[in-house]
Amino acid sequence: MAALRGRRLAHLLVGPGGGGGGGFSFLTAGSMTNITPMINHLHHHPLQRVARRRPYHSIHSGVGRTPVLAAGNLSLETPVFCVWGANTSVGKTLVSAGLAASARRQSKPMFYLKPVQTGFPDDSDAAFVGAKAGGTLVTMGEHASVAAGTKASATERPIADGGARYNFWSHTQFAWRQAVGPHMAVSEEGRAVSDASLLAAITEHLAQFADYVAGSTPGFFDKGDSGVALVETAGGVCSPGPSGTLQCDLMRPLRLPAILVGDAKLGGISTTITAMDVLAMRGYDVIAVVVPDGGGGLGNGEAIARYARTHGVPTVTLPRIPERNIMTSCDGEDIRRWLVDGAEVFDDLLERMMTWHNDRVTRLQAAPDVARAKLWWPFTQHDMVAREDVTVIDSRCGEDFGVYAPDVGGHGAGGLQLRFDGSASWWTQGLSKELQSRLVRAAAYAAGRWGHVMFPENAHDAALDAASGLLNGAARSWGQRVFFSDNGSTAMEVAVKMAIRTYYVRAGLIKGPESALEEAANLPQVQVLALDGSYHGDTLGTMDMQSPSVFTGPLQTPWYKPRGLFLTPPTLQMVKGRWVVRQPKHGVARGLDDEGAWGAEEATIGWPSRHEAFDWSTRDSSLLADQYRAGVEQVLDAAATASLERGAPPVAALVMETVLHGAGGMNLIDPLFQRTLIKVCKERGLPVVLDEVFAGIWRLGAEGAWELLGQTPDIACYAKLFTGGLVPMAATVTTEEVFDAFRGPTKQHALLHGHSYTAYPVGCAVAAEAMKMYRDPQANRNLIVAGADGRDVYATERGGLRIGGNVVEAHIRKQNDELAAAAESRSNDGGIGGGGSDSDGSDSGGSGGDGCDRDHGELSLRLREFWDEVAVRELSMLSNVKGVTAIGCVLAVEVDDGGGAGGYSSGATREIVVRLRAHSIQARPLGNVLYLMCAPTTDPSKCHALLRAVHREISAAAMGEDDDMW
Repeated sequence: MAALRGRRLAHLLVGPGGGGGGGFSFLTAGSMTNITPMINHLHHHPLQRVARRRPYHSIHSGVGRTPVLAAGNLSLETPVFCVWGANTSVGKTLVSAGLAASARRQSKPMFYLKPVQTGFPDDSDAAFVGAKAGGTLVTMGEHASVAAGTKASATERPIADGGARYNFWSHTQFAWRQAVGPHMAVSEEGRAVSDASLLAAITEHLAQFADYVAGSTPGFFDKGDSGVALVETAGGVCSPGPSGTLQCDLMRPLRLPAILVGDAKLGGISTTITAMDVLAMRGYDVIAVVVPDGGGGLGNGEAIARYARTHGVPTVTLPRIPERNIMTSCDGEDIRRWLVDGAEVFDDLLERMMTWHNDRVTRLQAAPDVARAKLWWPFTQHDMVAREDVTVIDSRCGEDFGVYAPDVGGHGAGGLQLRFDGSASWWTQGLSKELQSRLVRAAAYAAGRWGHVMFPENAHDAALDAASGLLNGAARSWGQRVFFSDNGSTAMEVAVKMAIRTYYVRAGLIKGPESALEEAANLPQVQVLALDGSYHGDTLGTMDMQSPSVFTGPLQTPWYKPRGLFLTPPTLQMVKGRWVVRQPKHGVARGLDDEGAWGAEEATIGWPSRHEAFDWSTRDSSLLADQYRAGVEQVLDAAATASLERGAPPVAALVMETVLHGAGGMNLIDPLFQRTLIKVCKERGLPVVLDEVFAGIWRLGAEGAWELLGQTPDIACYAKLFTGGLVPMAATVTTEEVFDAFRGPTKQHALLHGHSYTAYPVGCAVAAEAMKMYRDPQANRNLIVAGADGRDVYATERGGLRIGGNVVEAHIRKQNDELAAAAESRSNDGGIGGGGSDSDGSDSGGSGGDGCDRDHGELSLRLREFWDEVAVRELSMLSNVKGVTAIGCVLAVEVDDGGGAGGYSSGATREIVVRLRAHSIQARPLGNVLYLMCAPTTDPSKCHALLRAVHREISAAAMGEDDDMW
């Protein structure tokens, strides 16, 4: 209970914080002006002392703890609806009043909330609704009371302070005097309100109502009715809130079911349909459209109904609304008559709303059973999934899931919790909620313009834009051709086909297009040089490029035939406060004489900072670099000898995940080892294929993960972050030399690979928009431009140097123009030539933080650090932590499972994952590795909070403590 009080107190301190609404206050409770009254209220809060029937605070979170007051969490015990307007002055408040009056007639407890009000106190929607419903306690928040000039009567807890004398409440939270848009009112009067504060206040008020009504004291509501709450917005659907954020975006975390009040005036058909589509495109459920058009003669109701009907949205027609005079709005006879005439319509509408809510709860409650009966989940043993282990996801908002949390006792409706998606929806999520609508718009535009068109020999803007985004971004300085596919595994299948053909040409096995068909019959079977623990997908070809593992066993891939020479790489990890390199126990490859190739001690003592492990100015000249080279040379020499003397398949390409092995356990490979591998393979003319499906496009803090190694590939694959997490899409990027290997006089010479949705326009358009936003300093505030002089230019001020966004944009625009011109020049010159030479000069040794080279143009882009290194160091010191990896968007903690086995099948992190749900974090571990992943656009402060939660729960697990001890 003490922990719960602490969480409520913390929320009250950071939540409502300064905002407003409108409404006359008939309440005389004292104002909370300092922390002491707050604490007293918390200890005597009715929400905590009443005998609740099914309180919101006891909805299930896995361990009995629930972050109930996290902004956006919503109880389903009491139906809540949001009243939107297609425009301003369309009658939203009249419709709210009609619904409130209907609730009064049916003796339903009712709470009306006006989060934002302007023109206050002369115009008060809360007072109007309260007057028309009758017997209503009308209150205002502290922010609104400033506008009203009556701060002494303010309350942040209208329901609790009102007690059992009322069962109807009408509250205004934030308010300004000027009768203008909220954003303009803030500009003129001040008293700004952040989006977070506004959402926190709404969450708090709705939680109070749900707790007090659903958990009422005996005799409070004889019928035990769940009541109904209405939240009314200000202006139209796209009207700005106090911060300037559009209300449809501002309110999106709550995703309240919508009642849309249509516009009955001339032009109202267009505004209403537009509003309906805007809400739908943002994922709102529109329960009904109410059109006060009766007798208007404009036909708005009929036209809107026809459109709404095609989308399954019912419409309700009311008489035309009377003029509402602000000063007489509470007792005008025309308004009273309008409400009386529409009473039956409002009763039917309220019943429809309640039915919709009940059906929603029923669907959510049944989802686990339906899923277990009908779905086949990937990477899941269904016999090990209990019903309570099924997570029902109602929605997603930016980086957060909207998760259904059942009632602990199993009898109530439960609620919805926002939880940070620690898996970034399986490593695809690239954008925060503020940018989500831009991707949705790009998808809608492409779907409306193209739908889908076949791709061979065709071109469209979406494909051209996506290709340009890659060639000027993640593949800048080396990439010249883009081949589109639908997922990372397919992209890798294509890449290996390309690499093998390139090898044949480089090795002289194909002497030219004219002789290729005759020489094809004598081409040898080949193998690739690859790394243990890598993962390139689940298709048959990519499986053969992976070393034997749980994924390639006979039960999984009966046709598995490893076609690789697999090296066991050294790894880099923070261990007890220092970044150290761990060498493979059995050397680079089993069965080879690798004496002298490993065992260098300089890296085992480690470095205090990760950046030192990527400092090529010192590491390239180290003893360990020489030993890595010697080991790789020995392996390739042995393979060449086996091919010549025993007919073993020759090594045709280097294939590896760049820097970080994802599915293999979030293992950070020693970058010096991978850098050396690429160098040696290039010197021998072997094509280099980098799997950047997971690591590329800003995942590790650089646009291309190859930048961290200071080495360019011949071929690289991109997916996941490619489209920001909205649609599946992948691409294989190559040099012109690789493309030239498929030129010839017949179709047989070409790359005969593809699928029906190749270069799907929707995917291409979304990818182009995502890559644009990653590089836009106004959208991605984590962007840093590193100048050639070593001086960092930050896109915004969040610690560090600040230079205006237009300056950063000019730098980026100049770099993009130079790169595009260079790429065109290389293309006109006929490609880069053969032999895998390092003609781009990337092997200069220059770097700017984690090896990002600054030799391609004047600037190098990277992301600021998300995970505080001091906090990461403290986490690594815990007794049950074997090591920590923190780079770019990824935080991975290897938990000691006691037996030392670890691996994919370990359950060491399961209990920790469950406990993290109480911190609003939904995670999915990789065996004994607990990882969290943010987006390239995530606010670093969010990552700090995530890191604190992880530290707390892993520390608690080490001490064997439960939550009551905190």
